[in-house]
Amino acid sequence: MATQLDPSTIPVGCPMHAAGERFQPFEHDGMFEQLAEFRQNVPIFYAPQIGYWVVTRRDDVISVLRDHDRFSAVVATQPVVPWPPELLEYLADNDFTNESVQVACDPPRHTRVRSHVQGFLNPKKLQSFEAEVRKIVQGYVEAMKGKDTVDLVDAITYELPAMTAFLLLGVKDIDPRRIKAWTELRVKLMHGFPTREEQMAAADDLLDFWRFSCDLVEQRKVNPGDDYPSWLLASRGGDDEKLTENEIKSLVFALLLAAHETTSNASANIILQLMRRPDNWNALVEDPSLIPNAVEEGFRYCSSVVAWRRMAKENFELGGVSLPAGTKLLLSLASAGRDEAAFEDGDTFDIRRKNARSHVAFGNGIHFCMGAPIARMQVRMMLEELTAAFPKMSLVEDDPIEIAGVLTFRGPSRLPVKLDG
Repeated sequence: MATQLDPSTIPVGCPMHAAGERFQPFEHDGMFEQLAEFRQNVPIFYAPQIGYWVVTRRDDVISVLRDHDRFSAVVATQPVVPWPPELLEYLADNDFTNESVQVACDPPRHTRVRSHVQGFLNPKKLQSFEAEVRKIVQGYVEAMKGKDTVDLVDAITYELPAMTAFLLLGVKDIDPRRIKAWTELRVKLMHGFPTREEQMAAADDLLDFWRFSCDLVEQRKVNPGDDYPSWLLASRGGDDEKLTENEIKSLVFALLLAAHETTSNASANIILQLMRRPDNWNALVEDPSLIPNAVEEGFRYCSSVVAWRRMAKENFELGGVSLPAGTKLLLSLASAGRDEAAFEDGDTFDIRRKNARSHVAFGNGIHFCMGAPIARMQVRMMLEELTAAFPKMSLVEDDPIEIAGVLTFRGPSRLPVKLDG
């Protein structure tokens, strides 16, 4: 292996140094254009603002995601801005015992936990919710009828995935916006760039979110049902070597974020791209059979998960660069999704693209997203119902749309449309 590269020795003025200085990990405007340039000229570079090496080419991204022997997932949800000792102490004193049990852990623990989780979060089981999800989608679409203009984020994409998550958890009579507020707070604490004051101010809400998850598990111990926490408790069978109760509470806590935050952003991202291309929207109106592939193209072109993280367990070489154990990697899924080596005219949104499903929006390898089937289902159903109900739907002119987000997740904060064109 070649001599390992120390970020501090990268000469000022060289392309790698310039890429690291120019890269803005929390900005969205111009992100894809910049990534295309880096992918071509500097496929891996060091970003001093976050202390991560950024990986831009699809083959390199996939090679890291698949190689769990050499690359650890423990940093996947690690706070970008470390939590202050006072916050950690306050949380510990108030029984915040959340553990990294799935996306941010490695084998053998990951293997053990996933073996239980996949008994419920599998394609066949998730497909069984189709009729109920359809009913939820139709309810939101029906509520939009008769209006001239709506904000689609507020009207459907924000709440609907949370309502679907509640189906999995067997939860009823809960305000989805309460859960959404909690998850947005948690996302900012893990993947954002909060100030110390913002971190401390979030403590009580984070505890409320954790206690909600714990209470839900406690309720299922007394009154089990056909839902995710009940399944985990039954699979555990009282044996801590299979699953501990705290691991189950942590899994529920994780699902209350993962099951809807990314889908909310993904559905809004995809609808926005279709609205910006009326010919594509019209094609789906005329031929709904195009919708499933349009969904995959949306995941490829504008994934709501723009990056994921890994840490090297040993010395390695990637993209022609040799780096030491302990190196932190930011895997750009946004860049990988448009890599010309895999996708011809990758910066073109093409609802008929033959290999659209080759995207990495749901990850790859042993940590591939287990909720992918129900995410696909929700976005597909939204497009089916919206194209049928509002075939002439169009963007509101002269109303700029901001793509909000953090290091990892991106999506429109608003999506104003005219329902009848």
